[in-house]
Amino acid sequence: MVCKRCGREGAPPNPKRVGFAGPFKEKVQKEICETCWAEWEGVEIKVINEYRLNFFEPQHREMLRKACADFLKMEEAE
Repeated sequence: MVCKRCGREGAPPNPKRVGFAGPFKEKVQKEICETCWAEWEGVEIKVINEYRLNFFEPQHREMLRKACADFLKMEEAE
């Protein structure tokens, strides 16, 4: 698989490490390599802390998903 973010050949991230569900998780598995996903995991913590995201709030989960899609240069999944 060629990663959509870095353009290199690579294996997808471990599904257990992808903390999203549904079509977005499937899209990550199909389009993103494990190296870029590991980079996102480092940025993810910063995004959560910067915006003080609370996962009990649906809009906060959506903000994190959008930040992830932007970082990974993915078109948003339906």
